[in-house]
Amino acid sequence: MGNTNSKFDVVERTEILQKDIQDLISGKILMLRIFPLVNEMQCMRWRHPLEKSTELGRYSNAVDVSVNRIGMTLFETENCPDKMEKYFQSAQNLHHTIDQIIRTNNSNPLKELHNDLDRAWSSGCEVETLDGKMMNPGIIRSFEADPEGGLPPHMDALYKDLPMCSEFESMKGQLAANLYLSTPDEGGELEVWNFSPSLEELEDLYSGEYDFIDRNKIPMEPAKVKPRVGELILFRSDCVHCVLPSRGGMRTAASCFIGYYNDEKPLTVWA
Repeated sequence: MGNTNSKFDVVERTEILQKDIQDLISGKILMLRIFPLVNEMQCMRWRHPLEKSTELGRYSNAVDVSVNRIGMTLFETENCPDKMEKYFQSAQNLHHTIDQIIRTNNSNPLKELHNDLDRAWSSGCEVETLDGKMMNPGIIRSFEADPEGGLPPHMDALYKDLPMCSEFESMKGQLAANLYLSTPDEGGELEVWNFSPSLEELEDLYSGEYDFIDRNKIPMEPAKVKPRVGELILFRSDCVHCVLPSRGGMRTAASCFIGYYNDEKPLTVWA
């Protein structure tokens, strides 16, 4: 099977370091926690208008999942040309949309995250492109307080979203990044398994609901962490992961994927 090493290491820092990103990509560590990346007061200024925004909406192809987002994701395109065109159009306007919601042109949580990655990586960080077009640089994602909610085990990888695309064959790693603006009173923990199944192996792991994985078929226990307001958590997105249900408040984060090609090339971001 894919990587099934049950050992996991969760590293905590107060800033993003290139060496830690390299260790994440290579599998030396499972999760990287940066706290605080942003102070709690700034998170509060951002989250209040974002969580009340009419721009928040369910995933277009998963409306029964109690997660809302601002910004369209590649997952929603389902490799359909018309949806891909809508995705590219959304990408052009995302930062403007967020700036309008929080009424500032100087900073928003996705810009801050991208700028910190750009400073941390010696070759910088830039928005990923597909067919010469800028991809969506990220999303604001908010989990509703729902004891039956959360997000079951799953994995995220470009080769899964775009199985017929050869454009990213030289990408050697993909991380998930979440900068938390609010957390619930109870629950909402992130679980990550040190387990990255292949596409062939996934077929036997699916639960039958969307592309979720049956946790009873995962051959190990996960690492579990409770996010904190102002914290950035990074992990390999092709490792199986999930979000547990929550009560007492929303769980809102600025989120994106990070692509790694090699140490000499820029990191790339998209959603």
